[in-house]
Parts: sequence; C-alpha cells; structure tokens
Amino acid sequence: MATEDTSGTTAETESTTRSDAQPIAIPAAHVVSLVQTTEAHLDELATILQRQRVLSIQSANGTYGEEDRSAIQIEIDELTDEIDRIAEQASINRMRMLTDASAEANVKAADELGIAPAEIKDPASLADAQASWTLRVHVGADTDEALAVNLFAANIQSLFVGEADAADAGQGEPLAEQRSIQASGPVNVMTVVDANSSVAKIDVALRSVTDQLSNLGAFQNRLESAIRSADYTVEGLTANGAPEGGGTVADGLTVEITTAES
Repeated sequence: MATEDTSGTTAETESTTRSDAQPIAIPAAHVVSLVQTTEAHLDELATILQRQRVLSIQSANGTYGEEDRSAIQIEIDELTDEIDRIAEQASINRMRMLTDASAEANVKAADELGIAPAEIKDPASLADAQASWTLRVHVGADTDEALAVNLFAANIQSLFVGEADAADAGQGEPLAEQRSIQASGPVNVMTVVDANSSVAKIDVALRSVTDQLSNLGAFQNRLESAIRSADYTVEGLTANGAPEGGGTVADGLTVEITTAES
C-alpha cells in the first residue's frame, strides 16, 4: 500500500519553486553590461579631469603669460562642457545614470528595497555626494535575495560642488574684479594662484570619479559571484529531480530600476 510522504512533497514543492522562480526579465549579462557602460563613461570623465589637471599645472608655471593662459583656458572650458555633456547624456535603457535630474524619483534608501541585510555600501568619500540612481538586482528566488548599489551624479555641479555657481556669479563683474573668476566654469587657470587652486579642486573631483569606479567594480565582482552561486543552486536542484526553470540564473536575473522620465 502506497503511503504519502508529506515531508517529501513539501521538499519537492520548495525545490520546484526555487528552481522555477528564477525571474526571466533582464538577463544578468545586461546588468553587468549596464555597470560596465557606466564605468566606461566614468573612465572618460577621469581622462578629461586628468587632462584638465595637466593644463592647470602648466598654467601655474610662472613662465606663462596672460595670452598663454587664455589659450589654455579655452581648452579647459571645452573640456568642462564635455564633462557635463557626458554626464547628462550617458544612458542605457532610458536610464540616465550620471545625472541628478531624476534623483528624487530614482534614489532609494536601503530599507525601501526589500533586501537583506538592508544596507547599501557607499564609499566614505561619497557620503555627501548626490546619488543619481539606486540599482537593485534580484539574485534569487526569495523576495529579499537582492543586491543594491548607488550610482552617483558626475556632472560639473556634482563634481565641483558650489564652484560652478561661483564661476557664474562673476560673469557680470567689471573685468578688473572678475580676473580670478572669468573662466566659464569652475576650473580657472587665468592666474598662477587660480591655476594652483584648480589643481586641488580637480583632485577632489577625480577622487569622486575614481571612488565610484572602484565601488562599481566591487559591485560587479559581487554580482558575478552571486550569479555563479545561484547557478550552482539551480544545477543542484535540477540534478535532484526538480523541473528545469528554463535556463540558468545568468539567463534571467532581474534588475529592478524605475524608469521615471527626467
């Protein structure tokens, strides 16, 4: 006479749920690609800032005259505009990840995300920086099995906090009074003093960009580890008789982001 093994049925049901529940939404490779795309834009911003730093050091050389510094300032201002263009236009899947234009709708606190533990690890140097998006990636069958990372705005206003407003404020001043702030952006190399000051400001901006790069690199490594770990789980469940869930976790992790128009 056959007997019903309720514990076995429960175990099989749970195994089936875990094997089938891997979400098939945005492939994990796309999530990794999103992170890599953001890193590529940040790499370019770092390159531009490094060039501005070199130009600022050149302008701080006492052998340069006002005409020479004016020529350097033109390139500095063009590079400043390019930083803003990249930050404002960089996007993937309607996600503009480096501008704070839609931060209010797209930045979430850890306790709003339904993750365990409820924390997002941000570099200490970015504690006061403006986050632009909170990226949540679901990596398992249960609701709280997710990872999260903050992306940070990298436009001029965010990289040079307060400096862009100071530069704009001087545009209407008499020439004699605006000599030290006549540049169109926060990086001013029109005098030796201003050029030296700009080197320090650029170093702060560079630190913000490179720390965000490091943070995203760490998150990508953890995400790839989570993908492998979840795949092992699915393989083990499938080997033990649970139905296949239509592919590996790497084929179907979900990235949960809002798509509010900025």
